[in-house]
Amino acid sequence: MKKIKIGLIGFGTVGSGVYSLLKKNSVLIRQRTGIDINIKTICDLEIDKFKDKIQNINTTKSWKNITDDSEIDTVIELIGGIEPAKSIVLESLKKGKNVVTANKKLLAEDGEDIFKLESNSGSSLGFEASVGGGMPCIQALRDGLVGNRVDAVLGILNGTTNYILTRMEDDGLSFNDALKDAQKKGFAEADPTFDIEGFDAAHKITVLARLAFNKKVAFSSIPVEGITGITSGDIVYAKEMGYAIKLLGAARIVGSELEITVRPAMLSLKHPLASVRNEYNAVMFSADMTDPIILYGKGAGSLPTASAVISDVIQIARKIKSGEKLPDVETAKLLKPKDQIYRYYMRLSTADRPGILSRVSGVLAKNSISIASVMQKAENSKYVPVIIMTHNCSEQGMLKSVKEINSFDFIESDITIIRIEE
Repeated sequence: MKKIKIGLIGFGTVGSGVYSLLKKNSVLIRQRTGIDINIKTICDLEIDKFKDKIQNINTTKSWKNITDDSEIDTVIELIGGIEPAKSIVLESLKKGKNVVTANKKLLAEDGEDIFKLESNSGSSLGFEASVGGGMPCIQALRDGLVGNRVDAVLGILNGTTNYILTRMEDDGLSFNDALKDAQKKGFAEADPTFDIEGFDAAHKITVLARLAFNKKVAFSSIPVEGITGITSGDIVYAKEMGYAIKLLGAARIVGSELEITVRPAMLSLKHPLASVRNEYNAVMFSADMTDPIILYGKGAGSLPTASAVISDVIQIARKIKSGEKLPDVETAKLLKPKDQIYRYYMRLSTADRPGILSRVSGVLAKNSISIASVMQKAENSKYVPVIIMTHNCSEQGMLKSVKEINSFDFIESDITIIRIEE
């Protein structure tokens, strides 16, 4: 029987989930794997609040009591953020301990030192829980698809935004009302900025792109757009045309360059990701030998994420990752906006008078954008919504057009554009 002693740093939502999982299923894990996992020490700055829930386990407020403990084999870092999480991970690896983390922000924004140290050490780093909660996205890339050339990764990577968009579609709620509903049900934080502005999804697609393409990307270079500009009208118009609006993390190889973005996208209702609803997440890998592979499930939450954490602990303990280090990666050459070719949905709120459409179409034509269709919704108001669907055009041309059209005096508010993901 192999025995593993854990140092658990962070006893919040996920940390308490890890404790609960092991308390309930440790015997089952032993029976299945022959590995006996025990938490030796739990660290949390507010550990006094939890002492009555923790039985027969050491507690501390100092993470150094865990990294300095020679009896601890594996450190589980679940505090999030950059510091002191980075110091904890680096210190643990330097002292020969394996590390499991759910810290997508750290790995996406400041993880290169960690990846390099792990590659040059005798320790292993597990980070399955950083991306898809209970969905084994990392394992799929590192193991299941190892014989494939992955061309693209598309994902609905944030349950909060997907829940909000689902409520807007199903119940006709405004963005603000759908957000309040998500907060009431516990799917959105009191401060939801990290989710609704797309940063959570951007951290996840950064980690996935690194593994899928062996390329590192400066997080600050990734175009990130959230869902705050999406209206219930946009969702209705999209559905009328056969589309659903989703916040999409996308990374794909185009020639020798990488395109990576997080932004709202219109997906055909026949697209596999269009049917992902409520707080659920899904990731689709486009690979050359298997055709598309889709993973679906809850991408966050205490127990799904705890499940991924313990999966990493087991994988490392089995020595499946022994000698299997993250490969050296090159810096990605990013695809320029002029080479990003898509169809677009464009919504303008304009004054209702003659000649407006000709001026708009003139700007689009100047930037080599051809109109596929135009729809105007009659409303009893001074301004009316005009919906334009374009043929394929460059992102650069679209952004130039939007900037110029926004300056016209007949435009009531900033134009909304949404990529159409074929």
